Amino acid sequence: MSSVVQALRPEIFRQPSREEVERRGATRYRTIFRVAQVRRAHDVGLWRVRNISDEGMMLLTWVPVQKGEKLTLMLSDKVTLAATAIWWDGERCGVAFDEPIDCAALLETLGEEQRAPGHRPLRLPVDTRALAYCDRGLHTVRLSDISQHGAGFSHDGCFYPGMATKLHFETGEEYRGVVRWNENGRAGMFLTEPIPSEKLESALRF
Repeated sequence: MSSVVQALRPEIFRQPSREEVERRGATRYRTIFRVAQVRRAHDVGLWRVRNISDEGMMLLTWVPVQKGEKLTLMLSDKVTLAATAIWWDGERCGVAFDEPIDCAALLETLGEEQRAPGHRPLRLPVDTRALAYCDRGLHTVRLSDISQHGAGFSHDGCFYPGMATKLHFETGEEYRGVVRWNENGRAGMFLTEPIPSEKLESALRF
């Protein structure tokens, strides 16, 4: 078993209620700093994964979820699972996979992908404008994707790698960072001031 799987331990719960026992039929593994891109009929967001088993997953989200809602869970560019929401208590959501998985094998695969050269964290697709402050003045950019520590945007050609930049969103938030790459009118930025994970739970917040 790989070191990734060994680092994940079965979660220890308090004495479960009868309802909770019905929810949990398999060993669950707690995950650390893993997110899923969750696609819904009307929205998409990055939700934190609390634990996972062969049959389902618990996610952390403040976004309201309806029991029976169909969800598409993207755990990486190559791993996508179909699931159904079973419950939501205001900050956590339990889902059941439409088809059982091999949880240990999946975690090993995700670990290998994460260690591979060129690995790119999951991003939240958006289509919104922002103001970018840099040493060449103030510019309007269009954001195409964001994560807690990154942002991709199109621009007028004035950005270059290593440029310190501050993004000001239409919602009023500001985040500082450094341009990592620039190509054909598109640029990628590393955010030194991370976006709160709660804000990334819904693309409608941007």
